[in-house]
Amino acid sequence: MLAAIHSAAVLGIDAYDVTVEVDVALGLPQWTTVGLPASAVKESRERVGAALLNSGFTVPPRRITTNLAPADVRKEGTAFDLPIALGVLVGTGVIEAEAVARHTFVGELGLDGSVRPVRGALSIARMLVGRRNAAADSALVLPRANVAEASLVCTLPLAAPETLAELVEWLTRGGVLPAPRREVPSSTCEDTVDFSDVAGQESAKRALTIAAAGGHGALLIGPPGAGKTMLARRLPTILPEMTGAESLEVTAIHSVAGLLDPTLGTVMRRPFRAPHHSVSTAGLVGGGSSPRPGEVSLAHHGVLFLDELLEFPRSVLEALRQPMEDGAVSIARASASLRFPARFALVAAMNPCPCGHAGDPAHQCSCAAADVLRYRGRLSGPLSDRIDLHVQVPAVSLARLASRSIGERSASIRERVERARRRQRERYGADTACNARAPGRWLDVHAGLDSAARALLEDAADRLHLSARAFHRVLRVARTIADLEDSAGVASAHVAEAIGYRPRGVESAAAAAAEVA
Repeated sequence: MLAAIHSAAVLGIDAYDVTVEVDVALGLPQWTTVGLPASAVKESRERVGAALLNSGFTVPPRRITTNLAPADVRKEGTAFDLPIALGVLVGTGVIEAEAVARHTFVGELGLDGSVRPVRGALSIARMLVGRRNAAADSALVLPRANVAEASLVCTLPLAAPETLAELVEWLTRGGVLPAPRREVPSSTCEDTVDFSDVAGQESAKRALTIAAAGGHGALLIGPPGAGKTMLARRLPTILPEMTGAESLEVTAIHSVAGLLDPTLGTVMRRPFRAPHHSVSTAGLVGGGSSPRPGEVSLAHHGVLFLDELLEFPRSVLEALRQPMEDGAVSIARASASLRFPARFALVAAMNPCPCGHAGDPAHQCSCAAADVLRYRGRLSGPLSDRIDLHVQVPAVSLARLASRSIGERSASIRERVERARRRQRERYGADTACNARAPGRWLDVHAGLDSAARALLEDAADRLHLSARAFHRVLRVARTIADLEDSAGVASAHVAEAIGYRPRGVESAAAAAAEVA
C-alpha cells in the first residue's frame, strides 16, 4: 500500500515542500530510502523502526521503500522521521490516509517514540503561511519544543504531540492534537553591561556612538588592557531595539543554525557574535558541504566582533569583503546557490604591533621596525578601506582607573542614537535604515554639504589619496555626525571629524615603525 505524507525541509534559510512517499509491499524484508538522502536521513529507518516498536506498533516484515520528493534535491536533517513513521502506519492500515492528507509533519523521533525538536521550524511555518492554496483546516504538526518559534506566525494552526503514540491516537479519532500557544516577550531583558563601566576612553566612546548611529564598522587599535574588548561588548547596549521584521529574520537564521533558545522562541536582542581567530572561512561566512549560516549571518542586524583581528588568517578576513558591501553572502554549490543575509556592524580590535606596546609611553616596545610593518600589512588595503572608523584606544592611567566618577550610561547614549536613526529613516525610507547603507552618489548630491565642507572633503581626498569608496564612506560618517547633532546640513566640523577616522595606510604603519626604531 502506498502512502504520501506532506513534510518540508530547509535549504539555506528558506523552506520548501517535501512529499514523503512510503510504499509497503510484499517481498523480502527490506527498507530502502531514496530521493538523495544524507546520512542522517538514511539512519531514520533505524530510529523509526525502534520508535514504532516502543510505541506499541509493529513493523511488518515487508519491503518498505521511502521516497523523498523532489528526488533531485539533497535532503538533510532528522525532520523526516515523523512523516516516515506515519507513512508506514498508513501503509499498514493503522491510520486512514484521509487523516493525514491535509497536514504537514516534521519532527525527529527518539527510540522511545518521543518527538524531538528540529532546525528551521520558523522557516517552515513562514512557507506554509505564504502558501495561498493551503486548506483552511490544515495544520503544521511539529515538536513541542518548536512551538514557540512557529507561534511567531500566529495565523498558522499548530499541533505539537509529545510522542508518536499520542499523535496516532488523535489522528485515528479524526482530529489533530492542539498545541499550546506561546506568548512572545514584549521587551528585552535588562542589559548586564553598560558604557558607564568603562573608565575614560571618551574618544572611543564617541566613535562607537557614531558607529551605532549610522551602522558603521569600527576598528579599535590600542595596547593590551586598554579596554578594546570591553568597549566592543557594550556596543549592542546603545543600538536601537530591533523591529518586528528584523527580529523575525534573525530568529529564522538562528533556528536554521540550531541556536535558538526553545524557552524564548524569538530573538529580541541584537546579536553579538565574537568568533575566535581560529575560525575557518566556512565558519565565518557560511558554507560547508551542506551550507549553513556562518558568523556573519548569525550577527545579522547585530554586531560581529573580531578580537585580535590580525591573528585571523588573511584568507578568512578577505572573505568579509563581499558581505560588508552587499549585506549578504552568496554560496554557490554544484547542486544549488544559496544566499544568507549578513547585514552586520563590524567591530574589530588589534594591537599596534606584535608585542602591543608601540606608541605606549608606559611600556617599551620590543618589536623591530620591519616586524611592525609586516604585522600591519596583514590587514589588506581593500578590507581596511571598508572599515569606516579607525579609532586609537590608548592605555588608561591608573589614576583614571581608580577614579570613582561614573561615565554616561548606555541608556542616555541610546537615546541620541535612536534620534539620529529616526532622522535617517525619514530621509531614506524603509529600504535604507541608516547612513552606512545609503548610495554614495545620492549622498553626494543630497547630503547637504555646504561649500566649505565640500572643499575640505575634496582637499582631504587629494592629500590622503582616498579611493572613491573611501570618499563616500567619509561622507556617510560626516552625515551621521550631523544627524547626532540634529543638523540638517553637513558642516566643515563634521567632515573634519569624519576624516580623522580614516586610516593612513602605509604611512601610519611607517610612523609606528619609526616610533620603535
